[in-house]
Amino acid sequence: MNGTAYYYTGSANIEFILTRGQAQDYPWHIHTRHWTAGVVRSGTVTLTTDAGIQRLRGEQRFFIHPYEPHSLNVTPESSLLVLCVDSIDAFSTDHGVLQEFLRHIPLFQGQEKPLAQSFTQACTENAFPDVHAYQNAWTPPDALISRSVQAVMLLLKDDPNTFSSIEQMAVYAGYSQWHFLRAFQKSTGMTPHAFQLLCRLRLLRDLLRTDTANATAAASAGFSDQSHMHKVFKRHHGMTPGQFKQASFRLEL
Repeated sequence: MNGTAYYYTGSANIEFILTRGQAQDYPWHIHTRHWTAGVVRSGTVTLTTDAGIQRLRGEQRFFIHPYEPHSLNVTPESSLLVLCVDSIDAFSTDHGVLQEFLRHIPLFQGQEKPLAQSFTQACTENAFPDVHAYQNAWTPPDALISRSVQAVMLLLKDDPNTFSSIEQMAVYAGYSQWHFLRAFQKSTGMTPHAFQLLCRLRLLRDLLRTDTANATAAASAGFSDQSHMHKVFKRHHGMTPGQFKQASFRLEL
């Protein structure tokens, strides 16, 4: 397999991403729910967070917790495995999530099966020792983000079309527009508009995976038209919406 493949469970609590021989440049963003663990099998991957820049090479690992702003650059010759789950326990004491994922592996495409198998086995063998450091040092969003900002974020996650302007978000949060912008960016590392766009893309991904027509998906996710959707999606995912559909594989037992 050359390119990128996405394997995901119907519950959407597990997603496994394999990138091989294809450059990827994921802009600055955050995951509001998922813990993410990755292994660089070959080539070079550059991970940028508030803590600095890491250039990772063969068999080096990284770990990203929810609400941690970051960007990821994958060079064309690289091979990268990434597992996203909605519980840190999958990487530490309780392996129930990983065991669920292992049961899905027979549904993988041929040569990708052993990659998924080896990765999840590595997780169960505590190949991510830094998880415990993250677990101890990680501060939950309640301590990082004001309740007013969190309330806006939760509404956007549920429906990115809830607000049509930053002014509306500020009014809902009970802040002036300037104070809301400042508080949001300080808490999340991005602007409210950038976060709203991420929520639109997340909704769009879900719609595309249900074979929703592109025009309907674009309108439902809040894009002005298909051309705008196509441009934004490709910038964030390195592929067109159509290519993303073809590269996505739902794991059903």
